[in-house]
Amino acid sequence: MIKQTRLVGIGVVAATALMIAGCGTTSSPTAAPKPLAVVNGQAITESDWQVAVAATNLLQGVTLPTGASAKKQQVKELASEIAVEQWALKHHLITETKAHQEATQFLDENVALALGGTTAMQSTLKHYHLTTATLTNFLTQQMVLQAAFAQETAKVPAVSASTAKAYYDAHPSQFQTPAQVLVRHILVKQKSLAESILAQVEADHGANFAALAKKYSIDTGTKDKGGSLGWVDTGAASGFVQPFYEEMDKLKPGQFGIAHSQFGYHVIEVEAEKPATLEPFSSVESQIEQQLTQNQKYQQFQTFSNGIVKTAHVRYNL
Repeated sequence: MIKQTRLVGIGVVAATALMIAGCGTTSSPTAAPKPLAVVNGQAITESDWQVAVAATNLLQGVTLPTGASAKKQQVKELASEIAVEQWALKHHLITETKAHQEATQFLDENVALALGGTTAMQSTLKHYHLTTATLTNFLTQQMVLQAAFAQETAKVPAVSASTAKAYYDAHPSQFQTPAQVLVRHILVKQKSLAESILAQVEADHGANFAALAKKYSIDTGTKDKGGSLGWVDTGAASGFVQPFYEEMDKLKPGQFGIAHSQFGYHVIEVEAEKPATLEPFSSVESQIEQQLTQNQKYQQFQTFSNGIVKTAHVRYNL
């Protein structure tokens, strides 16, 4: 299974926002016949919104909804971010030239690298209906937002160790390593064969399991490894089909069972188990302090952004 990698490093604003600003600062109300919104005279066009959605999907490894209600909310967020960008540029927190330079550097040193090089990046951009220019423009706005975020949250104090400990104590499930089992199986098509194999492995306490897996299993990925699936989480977190993990979860180390799935009949053995464990506070203290401090910064920046939007002239055409 291919997992999509989320690109990180743009900055704390980009890493958490549902929708990031993608409109160019040189747009005008006449850039499109029917702009979706206008912020202090700057239009947010249908094309601007589409670029913002596509770029966010690419950089954050998500798929944003694009229905009418989602679009309305995203345009409102874009309008808020445009207002903040205008304020940041007006107050000389960063210049457009500097922001563009930082965006270009990030594109070259992070995005292209994460996507497998310039050629691979161009292919990915095409898939998302983006170009180097539109993505660079999007990232330029990220850098302006980041400059505003940095200034407005500079005085937010770091969270104390006692606050971090209180959070740790109140949310133990967030710091648990899940229970795991060491499991192996033999997959066959016929129920009668599965029952015969089960009888054999139970009689021999599993000593012949690997040999039987090699002889009978139709799972080509595990038959030559004694049927081993390695250490896996219990329950649905194992990634296995439901009939398999339900039977697996019933078994104790040294026990055997049969599960029937769409793939056939699985003769299962749980060889060992590891209980869920709680990570010690000392190993996660720094992580908690950083995250809680960052959360406070986000709240501070949101309050600041709301104040900017209240003074902006925003018109929606949704």
